[in-house]
Amino acid sequence: MSPVHWRHAEAERRPMNAFPATIALMSAIKGRHRRAENSPTVLLQARVAPEIREEIQAAAAASGVSIAYYLENFFRQQIREQGSLPTVELPRRQALELPIPAA
Repeated sequence: MSPVHWRHAEAERRPMNAFPATIALMSAIKGRHRRAENSPTVLLQARVAPEIREEIQAAAAASGVSIAYYLENFFRQQIREQGSLPTVELPRRQALELPIPAA
């Protein structure tokens, strides 16, 4: 196997975080703040209306932080000020059930 192919094969086996010192110094967008290194995190995913996402993106950009950092700190602020996150109303049910013919 030629050296070029060997390096390519080696890179494919290398884990994504093989160069943590290099990655830690880089931010996705220059000028944005990053969380402390080795801070434990978990994945949180949600679907929102496009206009809500635009508002969140604008607020995060104005704050100079990522969307994830913005949302985490927004939630922290709510918990700090209110003692917990607020509950919300259930979505309205459809008034009419649509007929679906049996297969």
